[in-house]
Amino acid sequence: MYELGITRRFSAAHRLVSYEGRCEALHGHNYRVEVVVQGDTLVNGLLIDFKLLKQKVDEVIKSLDHVYLNDLEPFKKSEPSAENIAAYIYTGVVRQLGDAVRIRQVKVWEADDTWALYRTEE
Repeated sequence: MYELGITRRFSAAHRLVSYEGRCEALHGHNYRVEVVVQGDTLVNGLLIDFKLLKQKVDEVIKSLDHVYLNDLEPFKKSEPSAENIAAYIYTGVVRQLGDAVRIRQVKVWEADDTWALYRTEE
């Protein structure tokens, strides 16, 4: 089994409406996103081209960059938490890549010391 990953970044504002505390107020983050893919077969020595994986992930996260996340349709029904952002990116990247590789996990950092992970079941 091969795994490889990339890291991308975006900035956005949000608030956690159901949260009682400071995160209920409008605030923003410089998010870091890690996407890890896996597969059994290499084509020309590669699981997937890093450039292609970056392009596909960027297609998904461009809708999140420099926006108020609460205004986006997926986050009108659920909080724009790091956990839900990771799941949103996971789903979007699966759609972008199709059967090219399996997405193993998506990790979203809100800060250098806080992150949420969404991954497939083994």
